[in-house]
Amino acid sequence: MVNNHRKYKADKPFLPVEDQIEKLIGRGLSIGSKEKAKQLIMTHNYYNIINGYKDIFLKSPFEGDDRYIEGSTFEDLYELYMFDRDLRKTILAVTIDVECTFYTNVAYFIGKEYGHEPQKYLDKSKYNTGHKQNNGKTQRENLLDMLWKNIHKPRIEPLIYYKNNYKNMPPWILTKGLTFGQVYTLFELSKSEIKEEIIKSILGIDHIDEKLKEFFAKMMSIFIRYRNWSAHGGRMYNHRCKPELTFWEPLFTMFGVTKSEFNKGRGKNDLLALTASVMFFYQSNTGSTIDYFVFLNSNMDKYRDKRVATYSKVITETGLPENTHKKFLNFISDALPIFFLYSTT
Repeated sequence: MVNNHRKYKADKPFLPVEDQIEKLIGRGLSIGSKEKAKQLIMTHNYYNIINGYKDIFLKSPFEGDDRYIEGSTFEDLYELYMFDRDLRKTILAVTIDVECTFYTNVAYFIGKEYGHEPQKYLDKSKYNTGHKQNNGKTQRENLLDMLWKNIHKPRIEPLIYYKNNYKNMPPWILTKGLTFGQVYTLFELSKSEIKEEIIKSILGIDHIDEKLKEFFAKMMSIFIRYRNWSAHGGRMYNHRCKPELTFWEPLFTMFGVTKSEFNKGRGKNDLLALTASVMFFYQSNTGSTIDYFVFLNSNMDKYRDKRVATYSKVITETGLPENTHKKFLNFISDALPIFFLYSTT
């Protein structure tokens, strides 16, 4: 007979919010108003505020020591949580815009080259095979299987409308049912001439080389990871994603980052990497770049005004310089340099 009554050790037993607050006080965290702290915890969740943002306020966070640095307050953690929440909104907004621009160009040039009929633009000969995946199929097989399924059994609008009313699914409609990552795979497996047209259109240039193609691919991977991380409520200010940018000298020089600093990690996969990617992606659309910097600067100014003592420490974690906005203003006043005219080193 199977015993279905196994006993498990409670990893995190339930604690009333009042006890949670006393626990924090016992660890050295100063709490001005217990009632206010209780209200904020019940509104935003204990885990979101405390576990998500305590590390820079702890004496030895990497040694499992949950004692707080003297002078640390509950308000410190809460303001960092709010700063990160605003930052997440900014990042999600800009990456969604990037996603829209990207799938618009992918669909446009596939449609321009192969037409609007799926049997033509989804002909497997039009795409590279890619590598084998866990199910034993190639990237191309899995991608085309998924695309044909979306065509024959669409689940969202406007795909359903087009199937029912036109018996057809042009690429600019099909891509509306795909994730950012799926559209990127469609781009990645496309023939080189299609990929080059897409890159040139987005960047507003007439010529590209292999170094630029490599940087563009890394940049898009950065966008996808930050898009997904922000959409799922991840902590942003000190986030590091797996893909890493290659060093593009004029871009990082603008932020005062040397090749040596880059090699040590600054600007490779942090918020600076994302910000540099936004500038590079929108070099022919400076309005979108300016919008991003306006919101980014607003987030940073708001946090600095409330938490001057911890501002430098937090901004250092992002990889960005503290005077990011000033550097950007100086940059655009000199007329945005054309990044692709410079070589990567």
